[in-house]
Amino acid sequence: MNRKNLLKYIATALLGSVAAYVSIKLPLLHAETIFFLTVIAMLIIYMYANKKIRYMIQLSFLWGVIYALVIMVFRGVSRNHAILIGFPAIVLFTWALAYVYRNKLSAKNILAVSLVTLILLEGPVRIINYSSTLVSLPSFIFNITGILIGNMLFIKRNKVAGFSFLIVFGCAVWMFCEGGATWANRIFNGTFTGKICTPDDNYKLYDEKGDVLFLSEMEGKIVLLDFWCNGCGACWRKFPVIQSLYDTHRMNGNVVIAGVFVESKNGEYENNMKTFHRKYTFPVFKVSKEDSLVKKLAIKSFPTIAVMDANGVFRGLGSTEVVMNIFDDLVESLK
Repeated sequence: MNRKNLLKYIATALLGSVAAYVSIKLPLLHAETIFFLTVIAMLIIYMYANKKIRYMIQLSFLWGVIYALVIMVFRGVSRNHAILIGFPAIVLFTWALAYVYRNKLSAKNILAVSLVTLILLEGPVRIINYSSTLVSLPSFIFNITGILIGNMLFIKRNKVAGFSFLIVFGCAVWMFCEGGATWANRIFNGTFTGKICTPDDNYKLYDEKGDVLFLSEMEGKIVLLDFWCNGCGACWRKFPVIQSLYDTHRMNGNVVIAGVFVESKNGEYENNMKTFHRKYTFPVFKVSKEDSLVKKLAIKSFPTIAVMDANGVFRGLGSTEVVMNIFDDLVESLK
């Protein structure tokens, strides 16, 4: 046995051990677990595969890096940015990768690898967390369309491919301006225009001292509540926006800007607030994930912004992009 094969077998054993450990320690039906095991499997296959399969795995890993750098970054800013910027970026990278691998893989193989990689990256989390990922489904569809059009532009380079790009990009612009908010309203509120939900006196918020604040006490004011939870990176990326709103309206006694931490386990709220106070100053209340307010508003994903008018009626619920126009209009009506 030569040294190369020996190293290959040792690496296989190590990767297999890691996979076994992950399978035992982490729940199998978890998106991150499935993704991690898939990567390990691809690395093992890569060591024993022929040149063509290796090229396909290389291309798949490149797609993973591009996806992480482009799509996930902009999706962290907003789902609509992920569509507007992500779609042309996917088209460009599809064309570029097809060009780089043109002498190594056929156009069909490049297309298949690109689509399968995207499905592997997003498929497990969308299946396991179906309801909470529906709001970003348009972004996923635009990504798939971007791969198809990018491949079409590389192969044909004709007017049909060009017009296809322009039409879909026009749809992406519409999603950025109006469509994204409409879709989010449909997912969060059950209608394309949003629903109206009137709170009752039983809805409670708890401050850091443990004191109770009834939501009905805020009637007569315009209220914006930012619902977030433990381990939500997107929530933390939205905090500068909430902080800016708080700084703008903090002297207005008719406007309330606050966060609402949805606690799953005891102690999460206190632990998060230690980090929170290092940078942000807007108030944050606490509710349980089983709280009647969370269930009444049907909050399925985080962050979720809720806007309540002066009559105690929720007029907007969803992402920042969905509710900010509603909030601005309500504040303007006070003048």
